[in-house]
Amino acid sequence: MKLGSSIKERCILWVWRHTPNCAEMSRLASQRLDRPLPWRTRLQMRLHFVICVWCRRYFKQLDFLHRQAPRSEAYLVVATRRGLSPAAKQRIVQQLRK
Repeated sequence: MKLGSSIKERCILWVWRHTPNCAEMSRLASQRLDRPLPWRTRLQMRLHFVICVWCRRYFKQLDFLHRQAPRSEAYLVVATRRGLSPAAKQRIVQQLRK
């Protein structure tokens, strides 16, 4: 059992030494949305994700926001056109005057 945990620890330390740190990973995750990254950088990122659940979660969240942003823009255009009806505006003005 001790030998297995020792090998696991050595693997984790090797990955940690050969991949970017978490701050660098967040920068690389943003850059990945703007342009393709070199294969070596992508490999290092994948290795880092194996040992760091926080960076993996951040990457998934950033990817989700990147995919949803165009959809929300279309929704905002529709939502701003709706506005309040004249009757609703009048009720608000009457309540504010009281």
